[in-house]
Amino acid sequence: MQTVYRVYEGAREPHRLAVERTAELLGRGGLALIPTETVYGVAVAVNAFSDAVPQDTSEPLPWPRDPQATVNGAAVPALGTGYRRIFTLKQRELTQTVAWLVDDAEALDRYGVDIPNEARVLARRCWPGALTIVVKAAPCVPTFMRAADDTVALRASASPVVQALIRACGSPLACTSANTHGAPSPASFAAVEGRILEGVDVAVDAGETPCRDASTIVSFQHGGLQILRQGALPASEIERVLSDPMQ
Repeated sequence: MQTVYRVYEGAREPHRLAVERTAELLGRGGLALIPTETVYGVAVAVNAFSDAVPQDTSEPLPWPRDPQATVNGAAVPALGTGYRRIFTLKQRELTQTVAWLVDDAEALDRYGVDIPNEARVLARRCWPGALTIVVKAAPCVPTFMRAADDTVALRASASPVVQALIRACGSPLACTSANTHGAPSPASFAAVEGRILEGVDVAVDAGETPCRDASTIVSFQHGGLQILRQGALPASEIERVLSDPMQ
């Protein structure tokens, strides 16, 4: 790890220097430890790895690829790149997807297609917040970043740090909890495993997270509402929003 930036816990806007330098590194394909309002995560800028092409093409990629690995038949960034270090640090399979942190509800239509009305309602009413919505991926979503069923998970985070980084990068952030797979997700900077901290290029320390729990994940891919993971946003609140006649 090279640098840790400490930002005031609860500040509406993180320090400009911390945002600019972290965003610059993310734009070059680096890996950052960042605080969301739920738990700490490890993240890369999606745009730094956005030009995914099929493995059997001779077209050069802007990032080094691993000739021994593909996901969904597409080229995967090489070992040592920021994206691959997400998986090596977490000790997780490449086929397990990484959710995207986005700026607002309009991102559903930028990065998803065939969006159900219920998903739009939840995004308008619950974002920014601790809710991840799984949608069918738009063509701009790199193939290797999609789930096997051609979906991508999106969330607009309420963290001022995340919001500022997305603006500064001009890109969504592919982000997952900063823990070894199966270990507890860290709800404070102090709880981040030493090996995770050592494996990132830059870290932002905002103390404890407000929610102290992972986001709730929902999908409408098989018809009605499916709660794939119960997290910080209660299922009862999701159901209340969807049943509200004023939605």
